[in-house]
Parts: sequence; C-alpha cells; structure tokens
Amino acid sequence: MEEGRRRLAAIVAADVADYSRLMGDDEEGVIAALARLRADIVEPRLAEFHGRIANTAGDSFLIEFASAVDALRAAMAIQADITQSNADIPAPKRLRLRIGINLGDVVAQGEDLLGDGVNVAARLEAAAEPGGICVSRAVRDQVRDRVAVELEDMGEVAVKNIARPVRIFRIAGEAAPTPEAATPAKPRRRLVWALAAVALVAVVALGLTLWRFEQVAHRTDAGPSVAVLPFADMSDGADKAYFAAGVAEDIGTDLARIQGLRVAAPGAGKRFAGAAVEAAAAAEALKVGAVLEGGVRRADGRIRITVRLVDGATGAQLWAERYERADADLFAIQDDIAARVAGALAAHFDLPPPPRPPAVARRPNIDAYDAYVRGRAQRIPPTPSNLAAALALSEEAIRIDPDFAGGYAGASLVYSLAAFNPAPDPPADAQLAKALDYGRKAVERGDDFGPAHGAYAEALFRSGQPEEALKEVRRAMALAPNDALMRARYGRFLGWAGDAAAGIEQARIALRMSPDSLPPLYFLGANQRVAGDFDAAVASLEDHRVRLGGRVIEAPALQLAAAYAQAGRLDDAKTLVAALRKKSEAIDIAFARRTHPYVRAEDRDAFLAALREAGLPGE
Repeated sequence: MEEGRRRLAAIVAADVADYSRLMGDDEEGVIAALARLRADIVEPRLAEFHGRIANTAGDSFLIEFASAVDALRAAMAIQADITQSNADIPAPKRLRLRIGINLGDVVAQGEDLLGDGVNVAARLEAAAEPGGICVSRAVRDQVRDRVAVELEDMGEVAVKNIARPVRIFRIAGEAAPTPEAATPAKPRRRLVWALAAVALVAVVALGLTLWRFEQVAHRTDAGPSVAVLPFADMSDGADKAYFAAGVAEDIGTDLARIQGLRVAAPGAGKRFAGAAVEAAAAAEALKVGAVLEGGVRRADGRIRITVRLVDGATGAQLWAERYERADADLFAIQDDIAARVAGALAAHFDLPPPPRPPAVARRPNIDAYDAYVRGRAQRIPPTPSNLAAALALSEEAIRIDPDFAGGYAGASLVYSLAAFNPAPDPPADAQLAKALDYGRKAVERGDDFGPAHGAYAEALFRSGQPEEALKEVRRAMALAPNDALMRARYGRFLGWAGDAAAGIEQARIALRMSPDSLPPLYFLGANQRVAGDFDAAVASLEDHRVRLGGRVIEAPALQLAAAYAQAGRLDDAKTLVAALRKKSEAIDIAFARRTHPYVRAEDRDAFLAALREAGLPGE
C-alpha cells in the first residue's frame, strides 16, 4: 500500500479476552497457544478470504480486507474454528477472541493502518463479548443478503473524533456460523507453529518496546489522560470504603505503567470520594480527558465490581463492565480493567490499540491485600496514632501472606514516616533500621512492584544512601512511567541530592501529569528555594498551604519559613515558625536537619541559617 494514502478497507480488530489472567496463570502456555491459533486458524482463514495482518500487539490482531463480506465470513470462520479447538480444553485455559469489524477510511503507515476506520473497529471490538463479533452499520449494509447471519441491533455509541455516532450490530458469543464458514481449517505442521511461536514472542517484545501513544498525531487538547475516582463502597454491613478506594488506586497504578497515558495521581481524586459529582466536572477539575468511576461490593467470598469510563468533555460513556467473581479473582479483574480502559482510551483518542498493560506478579491472599489497603489508607495523615495502626495492619498482611511485597512496603514506609515525627519513639535511627529491613524484603518479594522500590528508596535516602535511593526510585519509575507521585518523589530526591534544577523539572512534569496533586507542588517549591528563586518558591509553597486548607504541616511549613526569610519576608517567616513551635516544641533546628537530608553542605547550611533567622531555636 502506498505510504500515507487514504483508502477504503474492511478492518477487523481482534483481541484475546481475559488475556492478563491467562498470562498470569500460564505465560509460556498462552504464548504457545497464541502461536498455534495464528498458524492453525487465523492465517489459513485469511488466505482463504483474502485478508492480511496489518499489525499485532501481543494478544491482538489488526486485519485488513478489501471486502466487508470477506471480513465477516473470515471472522465467523475464525470464531467457529476456535470454538471447535476449545472443545477439549478446560474453560479457564481457553483462548477466546473479541472481534470488531468496520468499513471505513484508513491511512497506511508502513504495513500498519491508522485513521477513523481503525478507530471504529477498535471500539467495536471493545463492545464484543468473548467469542462474539460486533460490526458497524456500514458493514451490516454491505453484508445484508450476502451472508446468512442475524445481526442484533445494539444501538448507537458516540466515538471521539467521528462526526456521527456508530451504530453497533452483534453476533452473540459462540454463535453458530453459516456452514460455509464453519469448515475447519487444515492444521499446519508442528514445525510451522513452533517457528510461529518464536516469531510471536519477538513480535510481542517489539510491540511492547515500540508502541507509544506519542507517535500518533491525532489528539484532543486533553491528550490521552484519565483519572480514577475512588470507587463507591456498595457492601452491606461493615464499612469497606477503604477496600473500594484501594481497588481504584491499584487500577490507577496499573494504568500508570502504560507509556504515554497520563494518569492523575491517586490522591488527586480523593476529594470526590462519596460525592455526587458529574464525571465531566471531575475531569475538568483534574485536567483529564476521561474519568473512570465504579463501585465495589464484597461479601461471602464474592466480589462485584462495576466500572464506567466517561468522556470528560461530553459525559458520554466510553466503556462499561460488570465483574462478579470469587474475591480471590480481584487481581485478574484489576488487570483486565486496566487493559480494557487502555484500549477504550486508545480508540477514544484515535490512537492505535495498545498492548495490554504488563500484569504485576502480585497475587496475594485476599485478606492480606485487605490489610494492606487498610494500612495504606490509615497512614495519612502520618500522626503517631495513625502510623501505629498502619503498622499493625501491614504486619497483619505479612503474617497472612509472608510472600506479599505490599505488607513489607507498607511497614517500611510507616517506619520512615515515624522516624521523622518531632519526637520519635523509638529513636529515629532504630526506626530507619526497621524501614531499611522491611524495604529490602519488599523488593526481594516484588521486584516488579513499584511501591516496594518507592518505599525502599525512601528508607535509603533518609538513612544517608542517596545514590542507592535514586537507583530504587528510578526502578519504580521504569515500572510505572506515568506515576505522578513517584516522579514527584524523584524530584524531591534530586533536590536533596544537590540537583535542584533537575528536581524542579521532575516536579513540573509530575504537576502536568496530575495538576490537582499536592506533593509535586510542595517539592517544586522546595527545589525552587534551593535553586535560589525565592519568590517563586514562596508562591508555590503558599499555594500548597492554601490548597491544604491553611494547615501547618511540619516539612512544607519549614520550607516556606526558610523561603520567607531568604526572600526578605522575615515577619512572615517568624510568624510561621511560631505556629510550628506552638504545634510542637520538638520542632527545632535538629529536627529540620534530620528531616531534610541535603547531601551538599551548602544547601543544608543555607536552609538551617534561614530557619535560625526566622527564630527556630536549637544547635
């Protein structure tokens, strides 16, 4: 196909249903099964019906046909072949495809295809059930009276960047195709599919490496961005709001692992928890293009999760799903939600379908996870009583499931935070030793679990090991490139390590990712002060305090007091220091030194000198 030329084509978008769970259960088996599916079923049917694979991304295929009739017949034949091949396979191990078919404009980019035709096909695939097929009205009009099949009208769905809503028609999952489509394809020789397995692994790796949202020019002003609002607690009886919020937060963390998808920081949406707020209003406040909202009900060993992805500009529903399974399946559900949201956003923003987000190898006991998310919620704000409760919950998670990294990561962060209370008990050194020990154990049990590396990094830096801390936080960022809070933490570490300019840049990136999040604003102001831009530091830190509701929080208030003094606003600096001392007389120069581990002597000395000028006593 000539590069960059538009043409009319029938496009089939196909995706393996429940792929993340299947890969988590048996990665090698699924890769081999995908290779057999492609070699024994997909490719023979494409040869028969004159189709070609334009692109693959691990568990998905984008296929081009010259004829809508051929596209539908091939899709029906493929689904029939898969149903037959699954007959002797246990249900949990079966590969099933969702298929969407559209007839529309496409643009060639190498062998790949882009444009509205692909966008709509991807949306249709997302609407299909496992084993089913959905087609657009354009396809329905072409195949009517040519293919003996009944298509059920599912109504119209709005698609971003498409002038009119798309009417969807479906063939039910596992539907019986016409006899002409149902003849099984002849099996290939073992050597062929063995070689195909090797090729498929290479394609998966290449797709994961090369695929980037940024490569595509078609974007809305909001860009590919999403906020996950705290999910509603729909459980009967005992309050499980912490559990619903934890599920939402972890889905957001999974989404942050996708290159190019901007995800609002988990804390950014907390002010909408339990509020009757329209998704469009939340999207506007959080500066995102889409919002994911939902609810969780957990009872009697079962869990029900309902989710809805909403266009932030129009309020139109982009995707919705309801899951009801054993509560031990929670993590497979989270992986699947992240994958489906990524696909829906790709279609919504006119982007090529992404690979599935990489699944985290964290399958803890569900009760251990429950204790972990309760502890995570409990440690904010980090008062001594809250931290004691959070530590007890983290230790409960460890007791229930000693191999779950989350319990150790939670305990590590608790000890790091407790060490920097004004009057730590036991002493700070003993607390940090515990933080390091738990952080090390978290990383050993969860090398692909970003929060483990983040917690260990915190303990390392506060214990005087900045280079090791920077390595750990970079590892966490590599696992979740769009985690705004981890990037903000990286910015803080850079400022402590003596590179305030780089810290400012990272804090600004974090703020662009999640404008409503407070930690990046605090770290920006702290680094601006170290860099000598005192007026800018005051502006950022005052904004942070206003958005905190005027509360006096130790570390940000110390930074603001120092910035006031360095900017020549000594009265304001003294007033703030007095407020800090009223809160606790243990807040003194020794406390400021201990809680701000600047590596360079000149950065530390300038900070402490400004606080002494503001009236902070000690040393």
